[in-house]
Amino acid sequence: MIANEIVDPTEQKDVSLRQKFIQVVVPIATVLLILLAIGGIGWHNYRTTRAGVLKLTHELLQSVQRYVVQDVTGYMGAATLGGSFAQDFISHAPVAVTRNAFYSYGATMLRLVPQIQSYYMGDQNGEFLLVERAPQGKGLEYTDLRVVDGKAIFHHDFYDEKGKKIRSEENPSDNYDPRVRPWYQGAVEKKGFAWTPPTIYASTKQLVVTGSVPLVGEDGLQKVFAINVSLNELSDFLDALKISQNGTAIILDSNGRIIAGHGFQSVVERSQGDPTRMTLDPATQGTFKRVYDTYRVRGVGSHPFRYEGKNYIGMAQTLPSSDHWVLLIVAPENDFASFARQSGRENFQFSVIIIVLASILAALLARQGRRTERVTKELIHEKALINTQTSALQQIAVTPDLLNVNGEALALTEELARITLASRVSLWRLLHDGMALICEDSFDARQEAHSGGFDLSRKDMEGFFKLVDTGVPVTVPLAAKDDRTAPYERVIMRDSGTSSLMLYPIRGTSGGHADSVGVITVEDARDPLSFSYFLEIVASITAIRFAGMAELPEANEIAEADAAKVQQLAPPRFDAALMQATTASGEVGQGQFPSVAVMVVTFSDPVMENGDDTSSLLPLIDRIASEVQEIAKRYSLFSVKVAGHRLICVAGCNKEPDSTAIWRVAEAALVLRETCMLLLSSNNIEPIFSIGMDYGPAMGGELGTDPRIFNLWGESVTLAELMAQGAPDVGTIEVTERVYQALREHYLFHSRGSFYAPSAGIGRVYVLATRR
Repeated sequence: MIANEIVDPTEQKDVSLRQKFIQVVVPIATVLLILLAIGGIGWHNYRTTRAGVLKLTHELLQSVQRYVVQDVTGYMGAATLGGSFAQDFISHAPVAVTRNAFYSYGATMLRLVPQIQSYYMGDQNGEFLLVERAPQGKGLEYTDLRVVDGKAIFHHDFYDEKGKKIRSEENPSDNYDPRVRPWYQGAVEKKGFAWTPPTIYASTKQLVVTGSVPLVGEDGLQKVFAINVSLNELSDFLDALKISQNGTAIILDSNGRIIAGHGFQSVVERSQGDPTRMTLDPATQGTFKRVYDTYRVRGVGSHPFRYEGKNYIGMAQTLPSSDHWVLLIVAPENDFASFARQSGRENFQFSVIIIVLASILAALLARQGRRTERVTKELIHEKALINTQTSALQQIAVTPDLLNVNGEALALTEELARITLASRVSLWRLLHDGMALICEDSFDARQEAHSGGFDLSRKDMEGFFKLVDTGVPVTVPLAAKDDRTAPYERVIMRDSGTSSLMLYPIRGTSGGHADSVGVITVEDARDPLSFSYFLEIVASITAIRFAGMAELPEANEIAEADAAKVQQLAPPRFDAALMQATTASGEVGQGQFPSVAVMVVTFSDPVMENGDDTSSLLPLIDRIASEVQEIAKRYSLFSVKVAGHRLICVAGCNKEPDSTAIWRVAEAALVLRETCMLLLSSNNIEPIFSIGMDYGPAMGGELGTDPRIFNLWGESVTLAELMAQGAPDVGTIEVTERVYQALREHYLFHSRGSFYAPSAGIGRVYVLATRR
């Protein structure tokens, strides 16, 4: 069969499915759009109708509110206006007619204003006058406070409705003093009209509120005129007010106590007649409490809310001519919008059908939209990634001495951490024999700190080194769970709290052929493989740097000239009093020495640490002293001196710079550390020492006559002792930055951060780990 005659049935099937898809979906989509439009119009009509009804409801409630406020204002205005009139009327009345003027005014107002319960007046001398409605009948009762036979009594005169005196009575006053009453003190303190909290009037058992106003009579005495206003008729008015089918109103004072309103009688019974307990009950008056809480936060106005699954309209308005009273109106929304709700419910049922049908089309459109959005986001992400990597490459390109093997290429790890969003990035160089990895630089992005100089041994991490030998990128989500990376996680990652690890090989030339020369480790990166292109560029640059690094010589390979200098040095000078060694002979120079290496070993008290008998420790101490002497001779140290718990070793006390002094002290420190560790552990004693080192100029010379004692002064001695005292752990060797700079090519160090010395200022501290 000719090739072009071969027919692929799957291709025809795909074309057929596409055609059916277009033929079916397009009409359905058109119908759904029409149904959606119908549903939208119905929903819009419902919302418009409901909004119009609610607007009309608000206007109706506002009208009712204005009516209630006006009525309550007129109700309470009898007290405020009457008080103002009485203030002018009585204060200008002659002294002789003040009593009659008060009774005449009070009797007239009680006949005309039904909500007034009584009038009374007191002055600064304790005199008291009262006119009130008779407890029984329609007459009036006049009362004044008199003193008879040295006793204060109340004298009562009773009059009928025509003003004819019926009888008189007297009863004890029980030490009544108007000057201590709240109505008197409130008016005097406010110097104007004042209201008192509601109280139960004793004679009528009705709730009243007292308004009082201060005045000064013609006799110059301070007086207070008071009016008792009954609140029962106000409650009857609000209870009978028809706001809506279920709408109610209530009035509260400034402290949230009920003054009047719907169901006031039940409130009085619940509080047992105590006005201070006439507060809103959340169980039966929850809607009013919600409106009142909203009013205290948002102030007066309309406050729609939802309570127990129902919508309500609440309104709050302060009442003028009152003591900060507030009128609350609550009406269910259904009282006004029930027909709109029924119509909306029917429209909603039809809309549900429309929505169900339209949701099919919406789902398809949403699916397509999500796909488009996802592709767009991926394109934006890729573009941003390219821009970021370009910026990072530009930063690396402008880094000075990037390929200089003697410089530090910090930009490589910093930019790599920024691009991969990793917690830490490290560059490891594989030694030519393949038995160790040396960290050239490690950047911790969280602390923004660089470190390096430490090494990993193949014998301790065989599985990890095999991963490096493969020369391919490897990603381990949980380094601690993988046997190949678990040792690396335990030694390097655990302290920083990282979990995932990626290894990217650094391939270069080794021994004349291409091979892995190192590895880049990336910890806790976000999708590091997506940055493989950038990683490859950094790995190539790093490979060039590694190619320029020759295998470092062993630390004990000293130049012949330096070795000759060591052989010419005088034997060590031991402390004759404490070490019991022969004092070295020879002339010692006096004055300034340019390159002195100082090591201070600080021991803690073994007796105190272990509680052993002192005599049992003397052989151990003697053994350590002998080993120190041997080490000093082996590395030609200039002086070894014991001072209490400190051992001071010095090298380089020559007039000319001695380039071998720091190396000899470093070697002595490493050997001394291992020796002390071994001797202490063999005697079941924990390490009780720490070592400090510094390197630099110092001043020294022999002092005294017989014997002459050599002593050394200078910053190097002080800093070495500070290093020993500040070592992070027992058995560690802490050194200054000068030691690090002198030995970094031959030894491995850990960075310890910064320290402050009183005379030297701020400097960096390192821990000497081992030889390279």
